[in-house]
Amino acid sequence: MKFSYNWLQNYFDQALPLPAEVAEMFTFHSSEVEDIITVGDDTVFDIKVLPDKSAWLMSHRGLAREFSQIAKFRFLMRNDHLAGEVSFGDQLLDVQITLETPVCDFYGAALISGVKVGPSPVWLKTWLEAIGQRSINNIVDATNYVMFDLGQPLHAFDAQTFIPDSEGVRTVCVRAAKEGEKLATLSNEELTLTTNDTVITDGVTGNPLALAGVKGGLNSGVTEATTTILLESAHFERVATRLSARRHKQTTDAAKRYENGLSRSVAPYGLMAGAQLIADIAGGTVVGFATAGTSDVVRPEVTVTVQDINRVLGITIDAQTVAGILKRFEYKVEQDGEVFTVTPTHERDDIQIKQDLIEEVGRVYGLTHIVSIAPLKALVETLNIRHYYAEQIRDVLTGLGFSEIYTSSFRNQDVVKIQNALASDKSYLRSKLHENLKEAVQKNSAHRDLLGVSAIKVFEIGTVFTPEGEYFRVALGVQTGSTYKAKVDDALLKVAQEALVESLGVSIEWEGTQDGVTEFTLDSLLPKLPAVTSYKTIVKTVDAKYEPFSLYPSVTRDVALWVPVTTTAEAVEAKLVQAAGELCVRVTLFDTFIKDDRTSLGFRLVFQSKQKTLTASDADAQMSAVYDACSKSGWEVR
Repeated sequence: MKFSYNWLQNYFDQALPLPAEVAEMFTFHSSEVEDIITVGDDTVFDIKVLPDKSAWLMSHRGLAREFSQIAKFRFLMRNDHLAGEVSFGDQLLDVQITLETPVCDFYGAALISGVKVGPSPVWLKTWLEAIGQRSINNIVDATNYVMFDLGQPLHAFDAQTFIPDSEGVRTVCVRAAKEGEKLATLSNEELTLTTNDTVITDGVTGNPLALAGVKGGLNSGVTEATTTILLESAHFERVATRLSARRHKQTTDAAKRYENGLSRSVAPYGLMAGAQLIADIAGGTVVGFATAGTSDVVRPEVTVTVQDINRVLGITIDAQTVAGILKRFEYKVEQDGEVFTVTPTHERDDIQIKQDLIEEVGRVYGLTHIVSIAPLKALVETLNIRHYYAEQIRDVLTGLGFSEIYTSSFRNQDVVKIQNALASDKSYLRSKLHENLKEAVQKNSAHRDLLGVSAIKVFEIGTVFTPEGEYFRVALGVQTGSTYKAKVDDALLKVAQEALVESLGVSIEWEGTQDGVTEFTLDSLLPKLPAVTSYKTIVKTVDAKYEPFSLYPSVTRDVALWVPVTTTAEAVEAKLVQAAGELCVRVTLFDTFIKDDRTSLGFRLVFQSKQKTLTASDADAQMSAVYDACSKSGWEVR
């Protein structure tokens, strides 16, 4: 979000530090300043407001409060529209508000007559344009100003669009939209609404006038002919507002504030500030106010101790310093020695537990005070038998050419359902490793030639989840791609199974082999295995260098040659690699036999590009060079 330096200055008597210094304070104590932009005689900060602060920090008032706490600047209370209490006086008799949906729990309206729609004052246009907002007219600009100043979205209706009933009462109704109901927006787009949307309507005609919390309607907007307006300041449920905005691709500034959890307690203050500003700059008279629902919020008391703060942050801070920081937030603070009981201000819904207060103290005090401390060396007192034997299994299988894989614990379907799933295809926890390994060997089987292996051999050691509990399991998977793969795959699995039994020294209860995959529960074996007295010494492996792999498919070609019996396979392979060129990424000897003083050698060449998908003709061109090299060497291509 963009914030104006001059706008922030409005909240302080003393001059702000230079913009670069202000930006550094915000970055190290609040939210990161991503850019500093000069706009005329102003400076604009582009700040990445963190999610846990967005409910109140997406406003100049919120950011000014932050700065006052960080820099110990005195906040101008006379400019704080969220201070004190709001009194609307007697309710308007000729304006009635009905709430017919739980999506809206507070709705306030101000009736302002005698307004003259026209250009905004220079100061208002300048501040809005500095943060990238186009000036429209004094009424719309006033609503935008309040939103960017206090965080509370406002909307101005032409009051004439609300048709009085027989008793002269204008009725504002907030209800669920009807399926297929139409709304023309201020940007001249026609939306087709669903019952999951919420609309503001004229209670007499039932006509929808705005998509609640998102955007106003074209037919109820303020025009140059408008003389009386109905100013809206309401609170809409965050999830419903977000879904509605995304459904209709209307990601407005108002919707962003509601969906980030704006406190409903701010709505009355925004309404009062907006009504007064419109009266000041548009020459209108505030006739009165009407409200429905409640804007009251009760913030919970949160208790924290100095010991809690020092333990979590790893610093040494005293009670006096903690008290000074908490009081700068304008919280209600009760201190009993080193115990603090804090009641947050009404707009702060992010202070729920003591860790929230610890974060507040830490970031204002300065996280740079935290000193890195190297952990102390200590002897291992308890040996992890599961880790020990998992390592032993890992060594056996990798020695047999198996590769270890790590797959997701989440599944589309299984036994244990997750209450709050990350995605629709990750709604369950895996109860076995079998399905994941089966998918892995099937996906990689086509890449055997590229990998230079005759069979895909993988294993996984991981946790599975059942209604009875969590278990640690080991699974093996093999796939050769052979026509007789069942026989071949089972034989490879049997070699690995026998090797594990020999290494562990106990029988293993394997869960039936299917699709080249089998597994067992390691936890059930642990009580049968010898006690562990010490970990094995780690042997340093050879250094490995990572190289990016190609995203494009490979092409395979085979060549069989008759060569003199004195010619080695290594010499032939070297010649093939040289002739095949840079596109040849692997040469594998797959067949050899001797007949009549000649040796037959069969090689598989794999071609792959990092820039494109190779065609058959690309591979054939490379093979032509291979055949020429073989002919010049006196080798007969079979």
